[in-house]
Amino acid sequence: MLARWLEAAFYLDLVCTWILVFTLLRNGLFRVYRFLFAYLLVDGCHDLSAVVLPNGTQTYFLVYLFAQAVKIVLAVFVVLELYQIALAEHPALARFGRDMVSYILGIAAIIAALGITFDASVPAKQSLILHRFNSFERTMDLWMLLFLLIIACFMAWFPIRLTRNSVLYIAGFVLYFSTRATGLLLTNLAPRLMVRIDAAMLSVAILCLITWTLALRQKGEETTVVIGHRWDPEAMDRLAGQLTAINSRLLRLSRR
Repeated sequence: MLARWLEAAFYLDLVCTWILVFTLLRNGLFRVYRFLFAYLLVDGCHDLSAVVLPNGTQTYFLVYLFAQAVKIVLAVFVVLELYQIALAEHPALARFGRDMVSYILGIAAIIAALGITFDASVPAKQSLILHRFNSFERTMDLWMLLFLLIIACFMAWFPIRLTRNSVLYIAGFVLYFSTRATGLLLTNLAPRLMVRIDAAMLSVAILCLITWTLALRQKGEETTVVIGHRWDPEAMDRLAGQLTAINSRLLRLSRR
């Protein structure tokens, strides 16, 4: 039963991805959320290649490596885009956060690329290249997961004003990518559970794709919401003042 759901979920995920791609093209939001759109486009093309190309061939393997590498790079830019969106009203703070994330992820990528050469425990019957690549991908995913969780905590604490679409984008991608990163890690730790983990990952991905398709609309760019401390207006004002002060301080420092 689980194997049948996994196969059906793969095709459902493929269809939902392309429906969302065309929805973003139709409503023009691909211009607003450029890296999300690019990530989905590459992911959709990769899924199509998995349907067309024979599994187990060298072409299939090379396409997989190329697509995953491109998605890792695009995921980094999605994280940076999320920081830009979350801190849009505080440009100096947004620039500082974006720069810090890009520096740390760059260093993490170098360390991961160097460190994987010392990982000698290659599972039986697994390609050495695939093993090294998976080790690199897991390292990058965990770092990006950390920064996504920081964004989520920031949104939940500080009273930042966001468009409804931005909230859906950030919350959805945090869930989407967190599930994927956690799933890859668990697959490495417990290979016997791979089918169940893949089914869970695809289920969450499908949920996010359907939610984005139904909810991301041009009207959502006009509606603004505040999440952090909505239950405490006094704390909202205090925290908003702190954000403004930090942004002003960083702005003065950048002009020196």
